[in-house]
Amino acid sequence: MAKENDKALLKSKAFENLRYRIITQELPPGEILKEKELTAQYNIGRTPLREIFIELQRQGLIRMVPRAGTWVAPLDLNFVKQIAEVRLPLERLAGELATERASAAQKKMLEQVLKKAEAEHARDNADLQVLIKYESDFHHGIYTATQNLKLEELLIEFQSICSRLWHSVFFTKAQLKRMFQDHQGIFKTLQQQQGKMCGELLSKHTQAYFKRINGL
Repeated sequence: MAKENDKALLKSKAFENLRYRIITQELPPGEILKEKELTAQYNIGRTPLREIFIELQRQGLIRMVPRAGTWVAPLDLNFVKQIAEVRLPLERLAGELATERASAAQKKMLEQVLKKAEAEHARDNADLQVLIKYESDFHHGIYTATQNLKLEELLIEFQSICSRLWHSVFFTKAQLKRMFQDHQGIFKTLQQQQGKMCGELLSKHTQAYFKRINGL
C-alpha cells in the first residue's frame, strides 16, 4: 500500500511540475515531449506518464498524435479571445451552480486551498509553482462543485489554456496575490449562498484578464 501511495505521489508531482513548465513556457509551444526523457526525469513509468499526457491534453496544454508524437500545444491569441466569449457566461453559471450544489467537503477543500495560498504568500521565498497550483485548485474546486461534468470539463480546459497566456505575458507575484483576494470574495459569497453574486464575481474575475488580452 505504501509503495502504491509513493507511486501516486510521484505521478502527482510530475503532473504538477510538467503543467507548471508548460504554463510558464519553460516548455514553449511546439516543444516535443519525449517519453524516455520524462520518465527518467520524474522517475515514473510509461503508463503513468501517458495518463499525465491524457490529462494535459484534456486541459488543452499538449497535443498527442498516434505515431507522430506529443508536443506542447500552440498558443494562439485569437483563439484565447474566442474562448473569452464562451467562458464568461459559463463562469457565471458555475458560480451559481456551485453555490447551490457544493457539498460540505467541497467547501472545506476550497477553504483549505485559500488558507494554504495565504500561508505560502506570506513566506519570503514563496514558491510560485505551489501558488499557481493553488490558483488552479481553487478554480477546479468551484467547477467540480457544480456537479455538472460537462461544464467542469469545458471550464478546466478554458482555464488552463488562458493560464498560459496570463503567466507568459502579465504574471507577477503581486498579480497572483490579487487573484487570491478575488477568490476570497468568491468563496465568501458561496458560503453565504449568494449564487448570483458568486457567479458575477467569478465572471468579473475572469473578465479583468480578458480586458487585458484585448489590448495585445
